[in-house]
Amino acid sequence: MAGGRERRGGAAVPAHLRRWAVGGLLAVGLGLLVLALAPQGRATWVAGFALVLFGALAFVTAIIAGTVRRELRRHAAFVNEAVERGVIEVFPPGRIAHRLLERIYGESPFNREVATALLGGDGHALDGGDLTISEHTEIDFQLDSVDERSYQLVMEQRYSFRNRIPTATFVIFATSAPRLRDSIISGCRLPLFELWFVREDPDEPRFEDSVEAMRESVRVGMQFADARGRVHDVEARHPGRHLREVKIGDWGRYLDFFRKDGARAEAVIDRVDFMDSLRIFEVELPALAGDGALVETILRLTVRSTTLQSVNDGFCYWQAPYPCFVEAMRFDTTKLLVRDSHDVLFHAMPFAIKSSDSLATWTSGANATDLPLRSWMLPGHGVALMWRPKES
Repeated sequence: MAGGRERRGGAAVPAHLRRWAVGGLLAVGLGLLVLALAPQGRATWVAGFALVLFGALAFVTAIIAGTVRRELRRHAAFVNEAVERGVIEVFPPGRIAHRLLERIYGESPFNREVATALLGGDGHALDGGDLTISEHTEIDFQLDSVDERSYQLVMEQRYSFRNRIPTATFVIFATSAPRLRDSIISGCRLPLFELWFVREDPDEPRFEDSVEAMRESVRVGMQFADARGRVHDVEARHPGRHLREVKIGDWGRYLDFFRKDGARAEAVIDRVDFMDSLRIFEVELPALAGDGALVETILRLTVRSTTLQSVNDGFCYWQAPYPCFVEAMRFDTTKLLVRDSHDVLFHAMPFAIKSSDSLATWTSGANATDLPLRSWMLPGHGVALMWRPKES
């Protein structure tokens, strides 16, 4: 018992009801004792009967009051739960998230970024139809050496979405600017997109060549539903002429920090500063489906690309573009060679809510390695793969 209450049947029993029940039982017992042992007489009979009647009444009253109170609490909990569910169903997810963050973090314009990362979108649609959440995600890395300085990173990502994504557009951002690399995921308002980052080498610029190689190597596959709800599968293939580059004047349609907004004038970035370090491509998914198919919603998406990277970077990484539950990552490093080294050690480091210790130490890259994660990753989370010569 704590604070004058005890736990009984999963609910708190007030001390006064408990005292009433115990007192009633004592009164009944005393009354029966008087009737049994006291000398016979009208006064004795009346006193004993009164004690029994009062005790029984007190005990029954306490039991009824406790039962009624317990039922009221149960119904009150049911009503509260129904009201909470009703509120959640009535208001858009974005509004609920913003109110919750204001209560926890206080009022701040930066809460929007947290809410967007958590929800996978702005959350303006009542049914959550504008949220992109992959509930089953698998990532494959393959590192193939080109020469002693460069390697090709072949990356395949497979997303299965919790909600059917109502879009017919897939956008690819390619940049060599670290500032854009860190801003695109939070600044993009499109439901489906991919980010390619090419680390530029001042001694040997390769951004344009790398982007063109990626453009030729990209493969996109999907599972979609048409207007009648019928599900169709499209094998991963090159989009061909349906992979269109976005003109610089239209960048603001895809990234909000390029739009001139009076409310956020301090956050607007001059696109002219990134003419040589950003390219945006758009894929028309209905055209990719072919045969005049009408793409209503996207259920699954597969993206495969090859990027040219520098061996001297010592690492590569994948970063979640939207909330993803990542089942596993697979690293094939058997064809990566490092100059002046016969053996290379690798170390995978997740930066997420839950981190796996499967590759907690440096291991040989002689065989392909599976990294089980089974963790939610929000934008900003991901996995980095690092390497170094064994001799070092």
